[in-house]
Amino acid sequence: MIKKILQKFLKLLGYKITKFNTVDTVDLDKMTMLLINKKEPTIFDVGANHGQSIERYKKLYQNSQIHSFEPNKKQYEIIESKFKDDESVYYNNVGIADKAGTLELNINATPGHSSFKNIVPDTTWLKKRSVTAGVDSKNYTVQKFQSKMITLDTYCEENKIKQIDILKIDVQGFEDKVLDGAQNLLKASKIKLIQLELIFTEIYEKPLSIYDVEKFLIPNKYKLFGISNAGSLISNYIYQQNHVYISEDTYIQFKTIQKKKNNL
Repeated sequence: MIKKILQKFLKLLGYKITKFNTVDTVDLDKMTMLLINKKEPTIFDVGANHGQSIERYKKLYQNSQIHSFEPNKKQYEIIESKFKDDESVYYNNVGIADKAGTLELNINATPGHSSFKNIVPDTTWLKKRSVTAGVDSKNYTVQKFQSKMITLDTYCEENKIKQIDILKIDVQGFEDKVLDGAQNLLKASKIKLIQLELIFTEIYEKPLSIYDVEKFLIPNKYKLFGISNAGSLISNYIYQQNHVYISEDTYIQFKTIQKKKNNL
């Protein structure tokens, strides 16, 4: 009753309450385990930060083999310290891109916001994040250095990795370059599930669109399976989503399992 009265009152003022369906981390975990039902999957964590995704995947798949990639030296050292006794975690102090070489990395006051892209000045996001970090917004980028860059195709070839079961990409607006450097793997459907973050808010220069990543995925028959949350740039000053894509054979396998369940 109270809800209906509130809705009518807001409607008179020209407002409408809308519930957005969201998929939280727990739901993403369930989705991932449903699609990748293996005891010892090979997982790539691109943009490992301080190792939180490694910890997440180790809870889901205790016997997984995880290859992490983090160009920020300080964050890499945290990962190295955390997992030094775990021989199933391989940590690499490099960035992943569309080609080998070096590229300037912007180290920001909050390490997880570091990016190979420059931050857009004078935004609401930057002002709020600077206050939280206790720095002037003009000094939010605290350091720049040249990071070594490699491609996923080359890494897998050199390390004789035939398949990536889960590829997580969280590289602050550089996701398209990671996929561009994995075209051989994508063409051969050697990556079974891809979870990547897309930031639609203008935080970094030239923010990505869905097309920027799907142009590498759709031609190789990858399917969008799930999105973390609804919303818009109006409703969220930080609007970002996690997208889950799966290979064609993974989708066929999923449909087969679901069909069997429905026939029981």
